Amino acid sequence: MTHSNNGSCQKCLAIFNQYPGFYKSLQDWFFSVQEKFPSFHIACAGRGQVDQEAAFARGASKAHWLQSSHNFNAAIDTWFQVNGQYRLDSNLYDQIVGLIDPTIDWYGAAGAVFPERPHFEVKGWKAMADGGQIFPVE
Repeated sequence: MTHSNNGSCQKCLAIFNQYPGFYKSLQDWFFSVQEKFPSFHIACAGRGQVDQEAAFARGASKAHWLQSSHNFNAAIDTWFQVNGQYRLDSNLYDQIVGLIDPTIDWYGAAGAVFPERPHFEVKGWKAMADGGQIFPVE
């Protein structure tokens, strides 16, 4: 199955479906943006312990297990498909800035301490995880 720019992408839906209990507001927001920008796709959603430590080891994450919003089904990493290519161009993300939901943090904004344009996460996920309101991916 490949990513598609024709309507709702089944590959993106399959990525979310891999992680039961994925944070609904983030998933709903993603698909509302994808309706307007079909080239917007999800690369990564939840991460279990093995995947998180592997991402840390290869430098793709600055967080260990239970330190990342991905470990709690509360974050996605995204990309754009342009002419069949994986793209992370700034101007593509600039197109969706106005569509960011107030319940979502985006680290691609100007002045971000750890700039990561493709990463979107639920605001307050850490407090919810610390309070036992959301649980890690298994």
